[in-house]
Amino acid sequence: MQQLAENIDENGIEDEIQDKVKPAGRPRSESSRRAILDATRRLLTHSSVQKLSIEAIARKAGVGKTTIYRWWPNKAAVVMEAVFSQPAFHNVLPTPKSAAEGVHSQIDKLARQLSGKNGRTIAEIIGEAQPDGESLRILIQSFLQERYNSLSSYIEGGKQNGEFDPEIDTDSAIDIILGPLFFRLMSGQDMDEDFIAATSSMTLKALRA
Repeated sequence: MQQLAENIDENGIEDEIQDKVKPAGRPRSESSRRAILDATRRLLTHSSVQKLSIEAIARKAGVGKTTIYRWWPNKAAVVMEAVFSQPAFHNVLPTPKSAAEGVHSQIDKLARQLSGKNGRTIAEIIGEAQPDGESLRILIQSFLQERYNSLSSYIEGGKQNGEFDPEIDTDSAIDIILGPLFFRLMSGQDMDEDFIAATSSMTLKALRA
């Protein structure tokens, strides 16, 4: 995670990703787009990401495979837009009264997004993206980067206002924060209230040391 902010910037690779996700050509039919994303979501309720196919999505949405490939580079990209465009995955956080409150809110929000069926889908998406650089870049841009930036902003703010140790390395701190969450995700363990509270408490103690 340390190189995350360097790997995706607003004017560089992000533009490249958007170009790949939405290639040049005739404009999207909004109704077809919605049908494809809705079909993908419905299929994921009883199918894993790995077992899902472009053919199944096209059949469920009532479109041709070429229509899907005209707008998305691969199955992983379709799945990521279908999943991460849902309101539950929007990284909307309350305005914090302090940097510590902001860090806690982001940990709590992410832990809940990584729990249950949604969490299992994200784990499958991560697995699907690993062997493909393009899919991995889309995963970073569409899900991971915003959460990384949020934590970075809160930690830097806390270092400046005296809440956190100014000597803390922000990138390493974010790695330490996210590590337990994604370890639990990938190992299939629950993220219950006790885990979220303990993770947040230990994180804030470390940041204040």
